[in-house]
Amino acid sequence: MTAFAPVVCALDLDPASEPALVAAAELAARTTGPLHLVTVLPMLSGESEVAIEAAGAIVELYVDCALGDGAFAELAPHVEVTTRSDAAAAVVAYAERVGAATLVLGTHGRRGLQRFRLGSVAEAAVRQSACPVLVVPNEATARLPGPGRPVLVPVDFSAQSGRAVAVGVALAELTGAEIETVFVMDAVGETALAVAGSLAVAPPPDEPAEADLRAFAADAGADAVGTCVAHGDPAEAIARRAEALGAGAVVMGTHGRRGLAHAVFGSVTEAALRRLHCPVLTVR
Repeated sequence: MTAFAPVVCALDLDPASEPALVAAAELAARTTGPLHLVTVLPMLSGESEVAIEAAGAIVELYVDCALGDGAFAELAPHVEVTTRSDAAAAVVAYAERVGAATLVLGTHGRRGLQRFRLGSVAEAAVRQSACPVLVVPNEATARLPGPGRPVLVPVDFSAQSGRAVAVGVALAELTGAEIETVFVMDAVGETALAVAGSLAVAPPPDEPAEADLRAFAADAGADAVGTCVAHGDPAEAIARRAEALGAGAVVMGTHGRRGLAHAVFGSVTEAALRRLHCPVLTVR
């Protein structure tokens, strides 16, 4: 297993999954690791074996349509089609079973009532997955970082964001991208970057925030990185900085809370997922 492979990509055979498939295929190619494609069908009352077999054939056609004729044969992915009522749980379980290093999913970027009704498999997978999850918006233009498309890592000085910096460095090295860390403070000067709802303690006020940011990044393995201190709502500030940079990806730590803790504290990571137009790699 390499830093990012094996790669598991969840497909719902919808056009919104195509950017995720492109990113997963590129990631697998760069790491020369195996690629797994998993499709979850709704629970079926009968003829499930026939439906699963048909879906497997459709996956092959979908890959060739999205990536070009012959792409499926060239990639030689492992294909898994299963039936389950909870798609996120099924995808995460499969990723764990094959020892995935990265789980890739697409997102429709829904908000409000539509999101409440339909839910979000990607957000549920972010909360449940033990391995990093790469969420690729359907409107993403650049699938992975690269020269001129840097990696942006929001930092709140927690252990989770330290791990995110380390993963961001590995992603930047893999893709030849530059890397920048950003620290977000709210209007009253308190640390507001609460990755997955956990407020970190702000650095001492008598020490420049950028100096602390550079030192923190260096401790996490990033000796030469750009730094930025932003202000305002964390998710919005991260999205603004990513757009200003032309970021190829944002790497964020998450505590993976569920249930009441998640409902009470909310999640900056999930809020950012709904605002960002580039891939987001979440790290537990």
